[in-house]
Amino acid sequence: RPIPSQNFMKLIDIEARTALNEKVGNFEGLNMVQIALTKKCPLNCEHCYEGPELNKKDTLSLDDHKKIIKKLQGSGIPVIHYGGGDPMAKINDIIALLESADYTSDFWIQTSGFNLDRKNAQRLKKAGLTGVGISLDHFIPEYHNLFRRNEKAFQWAIDAAENAKRAGLVVNLSLCITRDFISRENFDSYLKLAGKIGASFVQLIEPRSVGNYEGKDVYLEREHIEIAETFFLEANASKAYKKSPIVLYPGYNQRRFGCAGAGEKFLYVDTDGYMSSCPFCRNKKTHILDDETRESSILSMRNEGCALVGT
Repeated sequence: RPIPSQNFMKLIDIEARTALNEKVGNFEGLNMVQIALTKKCPLNCEHCYEGPELNKKDTLSLDDHKKIIKKLQGSGIPVIHYGGGDPMAKINDIIALLESADYTSDFWIQTSGFNLDRKNAQRLKKAGLTGVGISLDHFIPEYHNLFRRNEKAFQWAIDAAENAKRAGLVVNLSLCITRDFISRENFDSYLKLAGKIGASFVQLIEPRSVGNYEGKDVYLEREHIEIAETFFLEANASKAYKKSPIVLYPGYNQRRFGCAGAGEKFLYVDTDGYMSSCPFCRNKKTHILDDETRESSILSMRNEGCALVGT
């Protein structure tokens, strides 16, 4: 999120009030809400956590999503992040939602790069989008395309990053760090490509046994985690990486400080509107528009904690 900005300062305010033990409502205390806008997607990626739901009929209408935005912004949520499916499969809905919102939240989308041409990037920027997270799972085109199960996927991602930058959008690359990918050489090559295409951040996401990976042995072993954590620390502290994008690694902090999801600072809203701790923890709670039970559901998530901590 851009710094400085009104919504960034809102995040600082929430953290400060929490640290001072001031009373912050369960909903108000969240830093970000991720919403799966649609089940539609042109891909069916190897690791997709929404794989079983892809391309089924959407159950939430545009009006439903406008109501969700109103609820979130009315509770002071500073960052709203749209995923899917792929939200770019419903570009007109994204534009309509951005135009219906006020300026009290930063808006992001997560996409494969599909449909993010120059015109749509400019439309998104004009409508109020802050940035885009683009999924790019290898620096070698053939490997990324194989992982994404589409021969056009790599070029979509590269073109989308360029179009987003030209439109003035912040670019974040999201990388699923599988066992096969993890090596110091691969991390360095990926970060070099990220810098070349103008990404401000790179986010390392560990694979989880959900969605298309359900029942599969995909969790990282200690040797993989050590390589990833060493890279994460050096990429953000060493002078050798001074001009490189910032690297984010939620798994590193999760193992040491607990999960930032689980209703603590973040929650996930699935394609049917039901809340859960994150896209990987499928502890389905009540509907986001259910005013009577929403707060108690968030409190329940916090009490349950994260099932993935320590894995």
